[in-house]
Amino acid sequence: MAVIRLSLVAFALLVAALAADRDLAGKHAGEWKSSGSGNGGDIKFTLEPGANGEWKCELTFGLGGESVKTTMRSAKVQDSKIDLTYDFDALGATLRSHVTGEWKGDGFRGEYQTTSVGDGSPVDAGTWTASRAK
Repeated sequence: MAVIRLSLVAFALLVAALAADRDLAGKHAGEWKSSGSGNGGDIKFTLEPGANGEWKCELTFGLGGESVKTTMRSAKVQDSKIDLTYDFDALGATLRSHVTGEWKGDGFRGEYQTTSVGDGSPVDAGTWTASRAK
């Protein structure tokens, strides 16, 4: 009996965690800021839960007054944490950003690192914030 109760409790906790993650679905908007160059701009993304616990994400960000479209490589949401990896083209190069963050009451706060897709060399790093888009 104790094993069954323990299993039911574990299952209930898992369901609650998945439901909390689903609350993060929707449109989000905010800003990013480079720690090195001082550049920054807007960031906009949409999170949608998909099949088998996978997530879909579309993301754009502002760079030099232009809106940059990205190609999402990986989108994970778990325990109020977000982990995104996407590619984009800038200055004639294909770059890859890895974005991590956590929901902190009224929005996401996190960090990003950008590398060259060709050789993996560091290009930029910084912080970002986003809240639900209105």
